Amino acid sequence: MKKPVIIVPCFNHADAFVNVADKLSKFKHDVIVVDDGSEKAQSKKIKKICETHKFFYLKNLKNGGKGAAMLTGFQFAIKNGFTHALQIDADGQHEVRDIPLFFKIANSYPKNLILGNPIYDESAPRSRLIGRKITDFWVMIETLNKNMPDTMCGFRVYPLKLIEPVLKTIKFKRMGFDIEIVVKAFRNGVKIIAVPTKVVYPESGVSHFHAFRDNFYISLLHTYLCCLIPIWLIKRGRK
Repeated sequence: MKKPVIIVPCFNHADAFVNVADKLSKFKHDVIVVDDGSEKAQSKKIKKICETHKFFYLKNLKNGGKGAAMLTGFQFAIKNGFTHALQIDADGQHEVRDIPLFFKIANSYPKNLILGNPIYDESAPRSRLIGRKITDFWVMIETLNKNMPDTMCGFRVYPLKLIEPVLKTIKFKRMGFDIEIVVKAFRNGVKIIAVPTKVVYPESGVSHFHAFRDNFYISLLHTYLCCLIPIWLIKRGRK
């Protein structure tokens, strides 16, 4: 792992991101913050935070979802010679103190995708936990691997060179992004290491998850990934 960077997708999370940014700045890693079409006042705050900590600030003019923000961040990272990118949320859900551990493992296994395997506390909504169990089931089918870790946790380290071919194939750029990129990376031969990490849902947190809309959207994603299984198996058989 020669040149790592941290990528933070951010949509109207300026107030929560203040604390996250303070913690990130202590690690002395380069940080790319992608403002995914936040409201004007929020964008102003996010940009100010980035200027204070000397983070790279990128902005998508329209909100396209976490996937759209991450794709913008990936493009910038690859263009600027970064080799690995750690993805972490701006709202404080993820355990920032685990970043050195994630990078240490990525340094030992530079060709692997390092996934956060969440440990939830009582703050986790029951509906979200059930939804994740359903996704775990479908991902097991989509990868033909019963040992796949949680694919919805947005705390992870990507090997950019190996993940780059997958980026061009991403179709779901909102809530389904985290799932799609892991399944496609796995199908592309990228090995995965799961790392236990605490995940919390702050009481004052701003959630952009809409139960009906996003669950329907994720259902479409799983249908799409299942439809691609025959093509994947054919390609795998030719190798």
